Amino acid sequence: MRRNRILLEWISVRQPAAEVYWKGQPLGSWEKIEARWRITGQRIRFSFRPQDRQKVAWISSIQSCSGGIRILLKEHHRQVVPDELEIRWGDADPDRVREPSDLWPCIRRWIRSEMPGCVVLSAERRSDRARTLSRRFLRVHVRDRGDDRLIMVAGADAPAELEGSMLTQGLLWFDWLRRRKRLPEPATLFLLAPGGRANVLYHRSRFLNEERVRSVIWEYEDPSDQPWQPRLASAPPAPEEHRDFKWPILGPFRWSAPLARVLDLAPQWIRRHPRFQEYDSLRILGLEFARVLGVHRDRICFGVGAQETELSEENFENLRALVNQILFFRRPDSPDSHHPCYRLQSERWLECLVLEDVPRLFPELVPEAVYSQIPVYLGKEPGRVDILGADREGTLVVMELKVSENPDLPLQCLDYWGRVTDHNLRGDFERRGYFAGIRLNRRKPKIYLVSPVFSFHDSTERVLRYLESDLEVWKIAINEDWRNGVRILARSRVKCGELP
Repeated sequence: MRRNRILLEWISVRQPAAEVYWKGQPLGSWEKIEARWRITGQRIRFSFRPQDRQKVAWISSIQSCSGGIRILLKEHHRQVVPDELEIRWGDADPDRVREPSDLWPCIRRWIRSEMPGCVVLSAERRSDRARTLSRRFLRVHVRDRGDDRLIMVAGADAPAELEGSMLTQGLLWFDWLRRRKRLPEPATLFLLAPGGRANVLYHRSRFLNEERVRSVIWEYEDPSDQPWQPRLASAPPAPEEHRDFKWPILGPFRWSAPLARVLDLAPQWIRRHPRFQEYDSLRILGLEFARVLGVHRDRICFGVGAQETELSEENFENLRALVNQILFFRRPDSPDSHHPCYRLQSERWLECLVLEDVPRLFPELVPEAVYSQIPVYLGKEPGRVDILGADREGTLVVMELKVSENPDLPLQCLDYWGRVTDHNLRGDFERRGYFAGIRLNRRKPKIYLVSPVFSFHDSTERVLRYLESDLEVWKIAINEDWRNGVRILARSRVKCGELP
């Protein structure tokens, strides 16, 4: 954060005439856009004025690029692909094709060595919002002796969260070319990721319908190494017992006098969630406001967001004030829908409402065997399933919740689905006391995609068309005003693997 602050101050002092481009469009000089920033907790809140309106967002990162820097901005934590504000004060040509980490020369040499005699039909990195294509990936369309190869490359400087969206981006690009009759079958999707960062890609690509699209995952090392030679990615290692697994303790809960005192502040609203062995999370309508630590759960830290304060007798009234503030603002008729206590962790709010009303919303599930935020492992790296349950026949159900449009919803849920499937086949859930009294079968779990009715991204079903045809995927549309109480408006099973 200190580096980012110094960079911003340096530009204001030394480069006030630098040219600014917002999503590729020129805005004028740095001085003209009236850039301002302030430090909030551990993040930087950035504002500027494109044309006649004020734009406010959080700085995700600041990256060096040819002739200047690139500021990546997110308006909220749910935004998957950050927007780009580019500041140029050097001799960079704004019209040239820009490649992640300047990889294009390496990619071009690699294509010529791997596919001699091929024709490069296109190479671009521009964003296309109408087709949900991000400019964070280099896209190269190659025709090699009658076969089409679509090559997508993530730069070494790409944020970690973008790697999860890479397969989604590749499928949307593939689908657009196919529908425009620019992609004769067969075609193959090549995805190149930085070394050591291809595990999620490899895992998700296992569930593609190979009759619809073939995918090959590659990894590359530092492009300064010569010769530059990507290698085929290998399967992520299976997690090992007693080394990689860290699971929440289901019970009995450990109690202490300080914990009981905190719970008494709002016993009807505070919920306790076990988070691994290290701590328990205390939440009000999904918003975490305190963590209970220690073997005896007798240490408590409180705060919303990155700021935490250890609870003591001297500051207990501060905690009481925080709880009252959350209860005041985190309600459907909140007096300020922009207040952090209302906006933060909206998906956890929806999750809380669903968990409180499982018998009515999902009568097919066993209500005593529905869990939230269960870690599921790919190697030693955990992901967290929003809700994991089992129906009355013992089939697992993987539920992913979104409160706003997100093109990565299908593949994110599929990612967790694959991990849940592996755990189930190994008997990991029963071994740890989950689903007690239920005899789980080893059939493939069901997938529930849950979102407000107008908040499913329009690409959701297009992505699902390229998955294995035997997946059981349900789109569950709920009411837009779900904070007033969740109602299921429609359930529809999506037929995976079927193209229009």
